[in-house]
Amino acid sequence: MPSPESDLLTPADAVEAQVRDYFERLYRPGAAQFHGIVHVAANPISGIIAFSGPMIRAGGGFPVARIGLLAPDGAVTLIGSDDANDTQPQWSPDGRLLAFLSDRDHGAGNFQLMIASADTADRPAAAAPIAGQAVESFTWATDSRRILLESADAGADAAGSAATARIGAGAAERPSWMPTVETGSHDGLWRHAHILDTESGALARVGADGQNVWEADWCGPDAVVAIVSASPTEGGWYQTEIAIAPPAGGAFERFAEVGVELAGVTASPDGNTIAVIEGRFHRTVQLGSLVLYDRATGAAREPDIGAQVSTLAWRDANRLFFAGFAAPGSVAGTLDVASGTTSIEWRASGTGGRKVPYAIPEGRDAVLVPGHAFDRYPYLARSNAAGEQVLLDLTPPDLAPIQARMKPAEVVRWQGRDGLDILGYLAMPEGVKRPPLVAFIHGGPSHLFRDSWSFDNPLAALLVSSGYAVLFPNPRGSSGRGLDFASRVIGDMAGEDVHDILAGIDYVIANHPVDGSRLFVTGGSYGGFMTTWLVGQTGRFQAACAIAPLTDMRSQYFTAHHPEFLSLYSEGDPYDVGGTFDQRSPLAHANKVTTPTLLIAGEMDKTTPPAQAVQFHHALVLADVPTELVLYPEEGHAAARFEAQIDQGTRVLSWFARWRDRN
Repeated sequence: MPSPESDLLTPADAVEAQVRDYFERLYRPGAAQFHGIVHVAANPISGIIAFSGPMIRAGGGFPVARIGLLAPDGAVTLIGSDDANDTQPQWSPDGRLLAFLSDRDHGAGNFQLMIASADTADRPAAAAPIAGQAVESFTWATDSRRILLESADAGADAAGSAATARIGAGAAERPSWMPTVETGSHDGLWRHAHILDTESGALARVGADGQNVWEADWCGPDAVVAIVSASPTEGGWYQTEIAIAPPAGGAFERFAEVGVELAGVTASPDGNTIAVIEGRFHRTVQLGSLVLYDRATGAAREPDIGAQVSTLAWRDANRLFFAGFAAPGSVAGTLDVASGTTSIEWRASGTGGRKVPYAIPEGRDAVLVPGHAFDRYPYLARSNAAGEQVLLDLTPPDLAPIQARMKPAEVVRWQGRDGLDILGYLAMPEGVKRPPLVAFIHGGPSHLFRDSWSFDNPLAALLVSSGYAVLFPNPRGSSGRGLDFASRVIGDMAGEDVHDILAGIDYVIANHPVDGSRLFVTGGSYGGFMTTWLVGQTGRFQAACAIAPLTDMRSQYFTAHHPEFLSLYSEGDPYDVGGTFDQRSPLAHANKVTTPTLLIAGEMDKTTPPAQAVQFHHALVLADVPTELVLYPEEGHAAARFEAQIDQGTRVLSWFARWRDRN
């Protein structure tokens, strides 16, 4: 591989070769290389660990989800093939059966339930598919016979920031002339709960018409607790409540209405206590405060566990396992609900899971962690009183040249202009004396950066291994530091959070060996919004790259699939001419931009539709500002296809190299 300093000067063809080499080393297409672990489940009898994660096929294309079985002796067996996606493995509580979701024989994205004997996991049988619906998740009952299914109509939108646009993507072909028709009807958009009896095959619906079930769990042996809303749209997710369906079935009945976002609802095995995550976050990045509800009285309390949580699971009726974020690292532990005492069973400067911390309990006090850090490729470990034992290391054999060019990430702390404490991470390249500095801004705004492999975005390690220093700030509005911190962006999008980022850049320049005269900025989603906002406020960046940006609040409100989000976070009104929607839209300030700006979007994106990037690009063209617009026809909110990731990485590196000496 070329040296970091030469990377900044290579011509376009060499950059493409470098980026291709980078992604081939990361993903090893066709080599059955897991490049992450998304789900983990331990068999309570045999000790076999089932896990799932993405791979890239030999021919490239979109990642395929595969399931591996890790035996106690360390051997890994893959089940299924890369012709279909298999994911979310779960053993029955008695260890006899393995259930998982698969789209085999149903079309890409149309997941249905598969069940296999633990002894013949490679020969599963399909449960009766739910007509017109795809299964999104499921939970075994303690009797190891019944399964609670959560499903979505085949036309429903995928999660707000997911890369794909629709549930059940394997749609039948239709004539090229046939129009797409929208009516405003909610038909085909709903999410449901069902109970499957695995022995009889009987399927019973839980809930009633007009109740959208976002998440559900068993509440005792027969009842079901869920997060529901009256609207099935993505915006409806921001208007939810906790509800319980009685053992006899029927409609969900309201249990608690909170007024903030809800996630991770789970009830103790006896059904007496309901745990939930509450806060300001998004459907695919759920990190907030743990709240416990007494089912009999409805009384709520927030135990002090010293962390914001993202994963919940009951070890028994009185002991609640959690994984979460205790800035600046990740933790997992168990709360004794009766006494209120907390035992931290795993703590790391790195993290586990994707996007938010994830781990699962094993036995009485062990933890299984799909861990990783910026300088450590994903692995699976067991943590207990004896320490941490690595069970499976996924590091590709040819990754060393990339890792050798990156230093471990460093925690950095500074203050906003109002004195608020802000933290982030700084990743420095190895062997570069004064590297250029890139500000990499996360989405959300309530997402967060952790010390994670490539900071959950392959562009990050690509930039650092190419000779750039990269700052990953967590400004106000980020998750992980409590409701008050996350709420500080409400009504102030592109306000003080902008100054938090600028202050972080100034801090790094003053305290670290970076080239403060060569600054760049990039980010996706809310990070793309912030990127386009920043170039309209300051000319200090050499170049910018905005990915899936929001650039005009009014058109975003009327074209995205979750307008309620924008109302909530901006506190603006699209009909208030001259109000927040105009004042805080980057497009309204495009006439002040002088920074060369690359805009990237997916044509399938419904979260920030591609027109957001298109109109900002056209505004810059009309103002004679250097700009390029890149639209990927098969991508949604983030580039997922192997070829698109290579192309995007090549364009970003080439764009930054082109303008590195502009000022």
